[in-house]
Amino acid sequence: MVAIALSTLAGCGGDEGTPGGGTPGTTQTCSASNCTGCCFNNVCQTGTTASACGKAGAACVACGSAQVCKTTQTCGVDPNSVWRVQPVSARITANNNGSSWDGDGSAPDVFLNMQCPGATSSTSTSEMESYSPTWTTGGCTARASQLLAERWVFQVWDSDVSSNDTITGALGVQFTEQHFTAGTVSFGASGGLTSLTVQLQKQP
Repeated sequence: MVAIALSTLAGCGGDEGTPGGGTPGTTQTCSASNCTGCCFNNVCQTGTTASACGKAGAACVACGSAQVCKTTQTCGVDPNSVWRVQPVSARITANNNGSSWDGDGSAPDVFLNMQCPGATSSTSTSEMESYSPTWTTGGCTARASQLLAERWVFQVWDSDVSSNDTITGALGVQFTEQHFTAGTVSFGASGGLTSLTVQLQKQP
């Protein structure tokens, strides 16, 4: 029964009784020479599942919770999965090019306006009167394939009664596989913005 089970493993092409292929009754190491998938405990696997992903006889890899085993037999974000780009915190400079952000000397009323790839309209966070604003709502959503191919565009503003002050110009970010794996992405200074942190949140 063991020999029959081993002979059905895809990608090995070996004889019954030999996990890596070769002469019956002998043990051959699972490798690129006899396995088009990946190797686990010296047994060739298809290399196409999230729990055992890989190719060319390499050691099988278990993909992360937000990943799938792609057609290239490598772990990565599911291109069809939907993700929310949510700004969570920012730091703003103490002044606006030497002047107070607001006429009464108070902290700026900070909000982000943004647009995800594929969206027909922009979205905005709430206004936060702070040099270190935080948010939990107001993000935008898009498929992973769109976020990997096109830029997420945003601009940071200080809300004022008469007219809003620009804290940054319009900025664009194109996310990478590494960003999805990390889940949190931080950006450096631009204009009156010292730093910005956003989360990539996989949607159900």
